[in-house]
Amino acid sequence: MEFIIHYTPWLLLGVLYGFIFGIIPIAGAGTALLTVYSFIGQFKGDPYSLIVFTTAIVVAASVGDLFSSIVMNIPGGGGSAATMVDGYPIARRGEAARAMSASIFSAVAQGTFWGLLTIVFLPYYAQVVLAFGIPEMWAFLILAVTSITFLNSKYWFRGLLGLGIGIFAGLIGSDPVSNAQRFTGGWFYLADGLQFAPVMAGLLALPEILQNIWFKNGYLKSPTNNWEQIKQGYFDAWNNRWLSFRSGLIGGVIGLLPGIGGPIVDWLAYGHTVATNKNETVPFGEGNIKGVIGPEGATLAQKATAYVPTVLFGVPAAPFEAVIMSLLAYVGLDLGSPKLLGNSLFFNALSFGFMASMFLTFIISIWFIRYATLITRIPFKYWAFPLIALITWSCVDYTGGWEDYAILFAMTVLGLILKYLKISRISFIIGFVLAHKLELITGQFVALYQFSDLLHRPISIVLIALSIIIAIYGIFFNKTTINYT
Repeated sequence: MEFIIHYTPWLLLGVLYGFIFGIIPIAGAGTALLTVYSFIGQFKGDPYSLIVFTTAIVVAASVGDLFSSIVMNIPGGGGSAATMVDGYPIARRGEAARAMSASIFSAVAQGTFWGLLTIVFLPYYAQVVLAFGIPEMWAFLILAVTSITFLNSKYWFRGLLGLGIGIFAGLIGSDPVSNAQRFTGGWFYLADGLQFAPVMAGLLALPEILQNIWFKNGYLKSPTNNWEQIKQGYFDAWNNRWLSFRSGLIGGVIGLLPGIGGPIVDWLAYGHTVATNKNETVPFGEGNIKGVIGPEGATLAQKATAYVPTVLFGVPAAPFEAVIMSLLAYVGLDLGSPKLLGNSLFFNALSFGFMASMFLTFIISIWFIRYATLITRIPFKYWAFPLIALITWSCVDYTGGWEDYAILFAMTVLGLILKYLKISRISFIIGFVLAHKLELITGQFVALYQFSDLLHRPISIVLIALSIIIAIYGIFFNKTTINYT
């Protein structure tokens, strides 16, 4: 009880802090965690309070992401980007509260389930992670890009083109082997590559806002029966609980794999949702409620299991975990060290931070739904430009110089071009996110293994077989016509 009383203030502050950053378009958990550096000194006297605080930020921001995705058609921190595809069309027909409710119930249910599994069985997950060597990791990456390119739309060539452009953009920066600059045009600013926030904002968010301004699109139909819709959202999530569970399984497995997590998990879950639900009355992409239950079921599950490789091996499973590792190292907690693995206070703080923030975030989110829908009563012209300013602020904290603005502008132009040419922007994002990991794992695989070695490793055989099946299905049989541009 003394432990709970002592760390509850940090829990409350973390939840509120993370939730605010979650509902800010594009910001999310990553941006929120980066800002902690400005007051990291407050935690030096009690490093375990930082564990509670940062864990609460991750949970609250991950749930907060879905509000802007559904109401504004703009992704939060990246983890709810797939939720936009069906969430915004649902909101446009006056059922924003229903979509948010179903998303919250799906996310929290899977986050709680996988959070408990992570906490209880954390010491035993080492064997699961160790089962994925370089061949298995390479095969899994191939499966990930194949699923995104071939499964979600019948226009697979545009998906491949978008993926290729995204991989090229992701390779801009320094060569990991020679440390020489590549594709930078001699611009030193690009030595560390393109930053994630302006890429997400320019490719996905700003083109939609500018389109709404240009065509003077009307505002959303305002819900008048929020509590009825919240109740309906609960029943939607319950009736599709097995879809939510399968999506949680996707998120949970991906979270266990070092470096794979992050923005791809919701799209893999969405692809699974589309592939396993044929002949729907409401087509996907036009407001199918399953289109928000699926991806949101994966987000918090991935956040929970991402702590496993990070804590056990000191290898971040997702970008936000890399920031957490750095923050904790600053206050003297070295993740992956044998000493820390035997520290009961560390695991108590981690468990309390994750599970208690899950409960508190759920309460806040349900309460916040009726206020989130108030934005649908405001004509777009009144909040479009403040929203652009807010998104710009979220994307220009890398150096604060003119270069940040130039990259954001360039990405917005590129986003508009891809949108006009109907080249998949989502495939671009996936290629951009996985570029360095694909390069690293492919290089290691080619140097140490032969392709025939894949046939002698059961996990690799299964993953490659799934990739081939998905590619064949996408080229010859897929009739899905969702507009991912």
